[in-house]
Amino acid sequence: PEILRTPAYPLLLAGLYGIFGIQPAIVVFAQIAFSVATIFIGFRITALLFHERAGLLAALLLAADPVAAYYTQVLLTETIFTTTISLCLLLLLHALTEPSKWQWSVGASICLALSTYIRPTSYYLGFIFPLILFLMIRPLVGSRRAFKPALLFLSLYIVLVGSWQIRNYVQTGSMEFSQVKNQYLFIAKAAAIVAVRDNLSLEDAQQRLAAEHFRSLPPSFQSATQAQHFESQGKYAMNIIMEHPVLFLWTSLRGTLATLLGPSNLSHLFGLDNVALRASLLRGDLGRFSRSQWIMATSAWTYGIAFLAILYLGLLLFFVRVGFYSQGIVLLIFTTLYVLLLSSGPEAYSRFRLPIMPALCVMAAAGFISSSGTPRPPQDS
Repeated sequence: PEILRTPAYPLLLAGLYGIFGIQPAIVVFAQIAFSVATIFIGFRITALLFHERAGLLAALLLAADPVAAYYTQVLLTETIFTTTISLCLLLLLHALTEPSKWQWSVGASICLALSTYIRPTSYYLGFIFPLILFLMIRPLVGSRRAFKPALLFLSLYIVLVGSWQIRNYVQTGSMEFSQVKNQYLFIAKAAAIVAVRDNLSLEDAQQRLAAEHFRSLPPSFQSATQAQHFESQGKYAMNIIMEHPVLFLWTSLRGTLATLLGPSNLSHLFGLDNVALRASLLRGDLGRFSRSQWIMATSAWTYGIAFLAILYLGLLLFFVRVGFYSQGIVLLIFTTLYVLLLSSGPEAYSRFRLPIMPALCVMAAAGFISSSGTPRPPQDS
């Protein structure tokens, strides 16, 4: 049985291919539609927290994001995951401002469960968001009334996500939602620590880690199931992380910077090899590619750098002019940090920035629009 990949995205592909035949272009059109939906969701979040003028700028930033443009053309989960997690945040913000309306909590819980079925990254948010919801609503309506939407969110999420965990337990004996967590801890987080500790490349560190883990196993483990093998890797990786907390923080910081500052792959849309072009540029080997290829590549790089400069200027203005002045902003910042922490492995690059782009664009737009430091107060302040 499949214990790494979760079923939502494969089911989408199967459904589209079943209707239209095996035509990847249909998936691309669907992902473009999801990307457009994300732009609208970003507008609605910004309008809810600030005003529509800031919302229009947030939508413009999202539409101009070269990473988003590229990944609508690639058959990966990023585009759809970004849409569903952003919709969850929008509904959760409504739940904060209108806690008496149960439909906001229900909708947010369903969207988060769907996000988790697309990418397991969001799994733990299903247990954190209800707590945040309760703590933020309680000062406004009291503990009893705040408990209801939080419990509704949590209960529905457990039912939706727990059904897949029960399936996994019946078929594999493991209650893990996805073994990709243990695999990622092993080949990314722990391997990055070993690479720095022993001055190795990531590939060599992964091989050494696999050999060390194998030697640590008892002879009886030879008959272990695939799920037990992944869980053993996860435990071994956690031991390494606990033994080297400073290296874990250092490698996570490097991964976070790579995620936030990594260049886009926009030049791939022109049929160019982005990696090979950058390597040739660093070596000074300009003759390997034609003049037109260099023009297209440098144009894509310049655009990507300019976009990031504008985005982070807006974020700087946001924290200087606006800051943590509402519960909604705190929620956006927390979600951004959560995704960064879980995605900050040694292989991190601009692809992993896509799910947090709506939150970043919301705050950047507010930073540019806010001229005197105080935009329109949101409903929950």
